[in-house]
Amino acid sequence: MSASQRWRGRYGRVSIIIPVVLCGIILLLLALNRKDGTWPPQAEQTLLLHSVERSKFEAFVTEPGDIVSSSNVEVRCEVESRGSAGVTIVSLCEEGTEVERGDLLVQFDDSVLQNELIAQQIVVAKDKSALIQAESNLSNAERTLREYIEGLFQQEVETLESAVFVTEEELRRKELELASNRRMAAKGILNQLQVSAGEFALEKSRKDVTASKRALEVFKKFTRERKVGEFNAEIEKQKANVEAAEFTQKLSNQKLLEISEQIDHCTIRAPAAGQVVYANERQRGEPVVIEEGSQIRFNQMVARLPDIEKMQVDVKINESHINRVSPGMRAEITLDADPEQLLFGKVNRVAPYPFPMRWHGAPLEYGVEVAIKDPPQTIRPGLRAKVKIFFEAEDSVLQIPLAAVIAHEKSHYCLVRDGDAWEPTPITIGPNNNNQVVVIEGITEGDQVALTPFRFIQRADLPTAAKASAVDNQESNRSSNQLAEPLQKQNQATKEFTATKIGTAQADAGT
Repeated sequence: MSASQRWRGRYGRVSIIIPVVLCGIILLLLALNRKDGTWPPQAEQTLLLHSVERSKFEAFVTEPGDIVSSSNVEVRCEVESRGSAGVTIVSLCEEGTEVERGDLLVQFDDSVLQNELIAQQIVVAKDKSALIQAESNLSNAERTLREYIEGLFQQEVETLESAVFVTEEELRRKELELASNRRMAAKGILNQLQVSAGEFALEKSRKDVTASKRALEVFKKFTRERKVGEFNAEIEKQKANVEAAEFTQKLSNQKLLEISEQIDHCTIRAPAAGQVVYANERQRGEPVVIEEGSQIRFNQMVARLPDIEKMQVDVKINESHINRVSPGMRAEITLDADPEQLLFGKVNRVAPYPFPMRWHGAPLEYGVEVAIKDPPQTIRPGLRAKVKIFFEAEDSVLQIPLAAVIAHEKSHYCLVRDGDAWEPTPITIGPNNNNQVVVIEGITEGDQVALTPFRFIQRADLPTAAKASAVDNQESNRSSNQLAEPLQKQNQATKEFTATKIGTAQADAGT
């Protein structure tokens, strides 16, 4: 090993040992300083002390929110999707435009509906033709029945009656012929065979008369009833055809009217005067942007026409504070767009149920509506704001920082300076605003309390239930034996009072 290498090795070890020795000396000096009971300089003490005073106390919760109008005229898409994802926006007016009632807002694509309208008009014309034909058939059936009852039936009856008259006349003639033949046969002019032929012809005439009368009777009793029944059935059939044609035409006209209305809905006009604010939102993780070419589904919000004179802030309050917020509480609002201007308002509504959880284990949040008093002309929906809701206020109370409070065995203490000594003093605390806490009793105005109490005492030096019992026993023995042992002096130590312990103290106190 060369001399230079040995020198570098010794120099390296020395460079490590020197800082370690210096640190040890510093720690020894600090220990001696603490052991001798000396205090830090006055400037350092001042930074760790707080003078108790009376002042105004306000407890509030601050949360971000969105500016909206409490009075909105909603504009929704009334065009049905008709088997597609939605209807396409062809044109729309610029967002923020001041419109009057009847002004054009959005124009949807109606080309498909126009084609449907033409096709439906053809269907309506065909259905109208079918209805006219059905009505004509019904009229013909009714005329046929009336023709038969009033004309054809009487004509047929007269024909049958004429046939009866002819057969009866033929019967009388045959009777006369037979009588003449019998006289001539008695004189020997005709033979018996000729007489028998006359008798046969007479009998045939009698049967013809009976048959013609029977035919007339059957026609009147049965044929008429059958024919009338057939004609009435045909009339009812044609009536049913007319009803079916009327119903079909009614449906066709109704569908034609619906298509015409859908075409009218493709043109959205402002239902009232106001400023156009499109419903650009985020749904199920995907943004919804109202612009040309966007697909809009039926009944989807397209735009709002807010009333600028009635504005509010929609705030989400964590469940840890929701029980302290109620309608009527005052609020201060600061717009992110104009942080220098302070607005005032009050809580109008607190939602009874929380919003749905966005993921498992997410904190529960409740919706709160804060109305803005005298909103400025520059305010508009969609702006972000910070809202401070005051749920408790006192004009003049004793209060100290939360850092000065020690939570110990469900009690609260603060370290009060008494000359050059520190006295752990039990206190009764009231509400807090996450920064200051109200002290009901235990300290007085002007007392100085430590903001880092565990730099001067140990937690073991605080009173406990066992120590309290021992003190009681000592007091009892002192009164009986007149003997007492002085209590040991409190020791000083360094232990920080963390924010976690402060929160635990608040929870134990029920604040």
